[in-house]
Amino acid sequence: SDLLQKYVDWFLPPSKFMMDTCVKGGYSPEKFRVLCNFIDVTKLPEVSSKIQVKEDYYVYLGRVNEVKGVRTLCKAAAQLDKKLIVIGDGELLPELKETYKNYSHIEFKGLMQWEEFMPILQKARMMVLPAEWSENNPLTVIESQSLGTPVLGANIGGIPELIVEDGKSAAAMVPNGMTFTSGDVEELKDKIEKMFAHDFDYQAIAKDAIERYSSEAYYHKLMEYYK
Repeated sequence: SDLLQKYVDWFLPPSKFMMDTCVKGGYSPEKFRVLCNFIDVTKLPEVSSKIQVKEDYYVYLGRVNEVKGVRTLCKAAAQLDKKLIVIGDGELLPELKETYKNYSHIEFKGLMQWEEFMPILQKARMMVLPAEWSENNPLTVIESQSLGTPVLGANIGGIPELIVEDGKSAAAMVPNGMTFTSGDVEELKDKIEKMFAHDFDYQAIAKDAIERYSSEAYYHKLMEYYK
């Protein structure tokens, strides 16, 4: 790491979590600037008052495997009466479809492309990311928030950096979700209910996310670093 640091001016990880991990491994914190991933805003629908109209379901979007925490999510969802839509494919999908075949409020959509799942994600009351390994800077969170959909994320890796909780940050920040302890079924169940009961400003979430995560904002920050 000493040789690498000698010839590199700055490292630009997309999360503070990744920076902290490198620093723990012996890198100097002075060598780092965090630059979050960006989203192509041209693939988003126009931000309008329609975002305030949400339907009574929530979504999981991603790989259907063990480390993503989908099994934990389904255990929590089975104890609730709110509809969960699981979008994605993976090795756990056949097992989970069989286990929850009699639970009409848990629906498995399988693999879908952006054009297919985007309207579902936009109309969802929230997206849940129940990861049980340290995700770096998940685009699913950025995509959800850019569509005006708040996120309930596991408090692990770079996920909590992307979530602004009500009453836990500066007044200027738009609350856009909540966090829970990774792997904790009971806390996850409780937070899903709290998210449904909470009054989020969906339009403000979308506008804030688009401003923060646009490729233009990314470019300006990047150019500042290069200068």
